[in-house]
Formats: sequence, structure tokens, C-alpha cells
Amino acid sequence: MFTLNPWADYLTVLGPLIAVYYLFVGLKFYSRDLKARIISGRNSRRSRRPKMKRKEDHEDALEVEDPAVESVNPTSDASHSWKNEALFSQVEGLAAHLREVIAEAHEKHYEREELVLLLQMTLKEYPAIPGTPFQLAINNLIGSECAKYGSIHLDAQDKVMIWN
Repeated sequence: MFTLNPWADYLTVLGPLIAVYYLFVGLKFYSRDLKARIISGRNSRRSRRPKMKRKEDHEDALEVEDPAVESVNPTSDASHSWKNEALFSQVEGLAAHLREVIAEAHEKHYEREELVLLLQMTLKEYPAIPGTPFQLAINNLIGSECAKYGSIHLDAQDKVMIWN
């Protein structure tokens, strides 16, 4: 009935129970935050990984001028690919941010005007993207995310307005 060290038995039983309890609470209430953190961790690891490109890839690469980045030699392939990678990483960050913003707007039952204002504020954080070919992709992402939740639909005029 009695053991030599009752505290060891107590901790042996209570430790796993507490761990299971906090795991349950964490997954129930913080699953969205955990998923976002895991996804952003994967994206940051991908962006840090050096990419091996062939000569043809440099020629086929989309050349976009980034006003936020100064170029040392605008005619060199290396500066253009560096600009494209920097711009593309900004677009990836914006896409993740927009997914979170639209999900939050759906959860909090925002009106269309509130969502447009929120999207305008989000896009102002990424000044290098407007006017690039990525703008169309971002518009498509916004449309698909709004359609996914179904509570707010933005028409073409709203999408033009968010970029102003």
C-alpha cells in the first residue's frame, strides 16, 4: 500500500495526464495558429534553400522591376533573378497573410466594405507588388478564398478598388 517514494508515483501518473490535457487544449483552441506557424516555417525553409537553375531557366524567368530594390547592374541575369526571387517571396508572404485575413473576416462576419478596407490595408504593406504580373494572381487568390468561405463575394470593381 505504501511505497518508498510517493511523489515519484504521483508525478508518474499526473505528468502524462497533464501533458495529454494541455495537448488537447492546444489542439482545440490553437490549431489554426499552429497550422499557420507550421506552414510559415515550411515556406521560410524553402526560401532559404539555394535553388539550382539552368541557363534556360534564367532566360525564361519573368523579369519584373521592383521599385523597392536597387539594382547594381540592371542588365545582368543575376540581378534580375535576385529581384524575381525577392518579389516572389513577398508574394508568398502576401498570399499567406491574405488567407489569414479573409479567414478572420469570415469568422468575425465582416461586411463587404470592411473586408475591402482590410484588404487595402494589407496590400499597403507590400508596395512592390501592385503593377506587377503577380497582381492578377493575388486577385485570383482573393476571389478563391472569398468563394471558399462563401460569406463575402467581391466583384471586379471591388478588386480594382483594393489596389488603390
